[in-house]
Amino acid sequence: MPTSIVDLTIPAANGLTRGITTGSCAAAAAKSALNFLIFKSEEKQIEIDLPSGKKLLVPVNFCRSTKQGAMAQVIKDAGDDPDVTDKCKVEVEVKSNKQRTGIYFYAGDGVGIITEAGLQIPKGEPAINPIPRQMIRQNLEQVLKDPATHEAWRESGLDVVISVPDGEKIASKTFNPRLGIHKGISILGTTGIVEPMSQSAWKASIEIYIDVALATRSKFIVFSPGRWGQKFFHEKKGVPLNRICMVSNFIGFALEHLKQKSCAEKDNVKTLILAGHPGKLAKVIDGHWNTHSSQSPSALSALLKIAENIFPNAMKIKLQSSNTVEHLIQISAENHISSIFFDAVAEKISRAVFEYIEKIMPVKVLLADFKGNLIGQAVINE
Repeated sequence: MPTSIVDLTIPAANGLTRGITTGSCAAAAAKSALNFLIFKSEEKQIEIDLPSGKKLLVPVNFCRSTKQGAMAQVIKDAGDDPDVTDKCKVEVEVKSNKQRTGIYFYAGDGVGIITEAGLQIPKGEPAINPIPRQMIRQNLEQVLKDPATHEAWRESGLDVVISVPDGEKIASKTFNPRLGIHKGISILGTTGIVEPMSQSAWKASIEIYIDVALATRSKFIVFSPGRWGQKFFHEKKGVPLNRICMVSNFIGFALEHLKQKSCAEKDNVKTLILAGHPGKLAKVIDGHWNTHSSQSPSALSALLKIAENIFPNAMKIKLQSSNTVEHLIQISAENHISSIFFDAVAEKISRAVFEYIEKIMPVKVLLADFKGNLIGQAVINE
C-alpha cells in the first residue's frame, strides 16, 4: 500500500489551516541541498518522510552551490497558528566530510546554542531537537541509499549547518534566552506538522472530548495537556481514545466543564486522572489554571518550594541549581530522589485539583519526564 501524503490544504478539525514545523523545513532544505550536491537537481518542491510514516511535499525557495557544498532554503509556513517563526527562512548547507562517517549538526546564524543543562539537547550543542534531527537523518539517508548515488557518498560523512536569517531577533520573542538557548531559535517539532490552535476552537474541542468521555460511563476519565498522557493510556494501557481528553493549556476550563457535567449527570465517572509533564501540571499548585507560558510563570518555583519541605539543605542547594523543570528532573534522578520528590509533587497537584472540582470525585495524577518515563504518582480521594 503506498504511503499517504499529508494534504495541508485540508483544514484541521477546528477549521483552521495547518502548517509545517521548523523541523520539517530543515529536513526538506537538507534533502534538497544534498540532492543538488549529488545530482545537480534543483527542485521546486521536495517530498520528505514524517515521523508518522506519512510523507509531505514542501516547497523549496532555492538551491545553490556553496564553497564546500550546497545550500537550500525553505520558508516556514505556520498556517493559521500564531507562531513567531511564521515566514522565517530556514537555510541548510550540506557538506561532505571525508574525515569521518555519520551525519553531524551545526548551528549557523540564527540557530541557538544550548548553554544550560536541563533541555532535551546537551550543553554546547545546536538547538535542534531530537525528532527534527531524526527527520533530517532519515531524509538524507534516503538520498544516500538511492541506487544512482555514488558509493563514495555513502562512505563519507555529512556536515549539516542550519541557519535562520533574523533568528536571533525572532528568538528574543520566545523563552529561549531565559532557558539558556543563546543566539537564535530552536529547530522544533514532534510530528512535522503545525496544528493550528485558536482558543475558542480548542475550548469547543475540549468540551466535546469531555462530553464523549462521560458518555462512555467509564470508571475514569483522563485529562492530558499533551500527547504523553494519550500515548501512555491508549498504547500502553489499552484505554480507548474516547476516554482521553486533550486539554492543552486549558486545565481550569476543562475542570469547570467537568464539574458542570458531573453535577448534571451524577456517578457517570468515578475518578479523574491527570497525566503529563510536571512543567505543565505543577503550575496549578500556585493557582495557575491556564498553563500557557504567556498566562503563567514557570512551575520551577512551585516545585522548589515542595523540595524545601522534604530534603536537607545540601540536597535543596543541588535542586535549586536547576534551570528548568526538566533539569530538576535530571538532578533528582542523578541523586536517586525522583520517586519521593515527584510522588510529593503529584500529591500536591492532586490536592489542588481535588479542591478545585469541589471534591466531586477522586483525583489521580501521573507525572512523566520528556522521555516518557513515569516519575511520580498520587491519588487524593478525601
